Amino acid sequence: MQEFQTNKANLTQARLQETRIHTLGDGEVRVKVDRFAFTANNITYAVMGDQLRYWQFFPPNGNEPEKWGIIPVWGFGDVVESNSDALPVGDRLFGYFPPANELIITPKRVTQTSLLDGSVHRAELPPGYNLYQRVNHERGYDRAHDDQRMLLFVLHLTSFCLHDLLKGNDWFGAEQVLIISASSKTSIGLAYGLADDKDAPHVIGLTSNRHVDFVQSIDAYDSVLSYDTLEQIDATKPTVIVDMSANTDVLSRLHRHLGDNMRYTSNVGLTHWDEPRHTEGIIQARSQQFLRPVMYSNV
Repeated sequence: MQEFQTNKANLTQARLQETRIHTLGDGEVRVKVDRFAFTANNITYAVMGDQLRYWQFFPPNGNEPEKWGIIPVWGFGDVVESNSDALPVGDRLFGYFPPANELIITPKRVTQTSLLDGSVHRAELPPGYNLYQRVNHERGYDRAHDDQRMLLFVLHLTSFCLHDLLKGNDWFGAEQVLIISASSKTSIGLAYGLADDKDAPHVIGLTSNRHVDFVQSIDAYDSVLSYDTLEQIDATKPTVIVDMSANTDVLSRLHRHLGDNMRYTSNVGLTHWDEPRHTEGIIQARSQQFLRPVMYSNV
């Protein structure tokens, strides 16, 4: 059995670790990992691995376990061996997996369509990440759509939660919403959600020069600007920022440009995780890291 492990201190280093086959205990189930998606979202899991406990979901095997970690992924797996009366061989699951050949789970709260992994090391982690869907029991499940689901489900869940955050706080008093890294899948999901909300403020997408035409073509934003032209944004209007990039150069320029009218910034993604970061010019008192686990914990 193999695990794909990443050096927690240097995400550009990885290894395939051979591990022994685990003998199932009472109530345990062996799930063969079939397929999974790996996107910029998974890099966020790694960068925030200690702060948000992502490294704890799948403890690594092999030497130097304190050095290496397993980045969680979203995907599908099939039950190939079961010591649980509630979950038979042949069930297909969608949920949180390690990039490995298999995952051992201890099913609890099993219903016809879902279950939670009750493994001891996951007991104190956000339950939304411990939830698995029994997809063979879903009405209309089509295996042909697995790739789209594992790629987009969690990203559009984040989009939904961001929309809920903004709307639930009355848009933080803003008259316009700025979305940084507007070409990202999570940004696009949020933009479409805001476009469908008649109460939403004006939505501006910020992106690189090479992505401007694409972002304009999806017709989800009220207007689109490149990072080079962000000073064209009307600084007299109260503004809320959703930052998918962690590009602190862009963020500091925006905060300086908007001044007191920068009402709130939600720091979401880390698409620029490998670039130098600074806080100069950033209004930290009105900025907050977006924590989906908090919003996705009432499973």
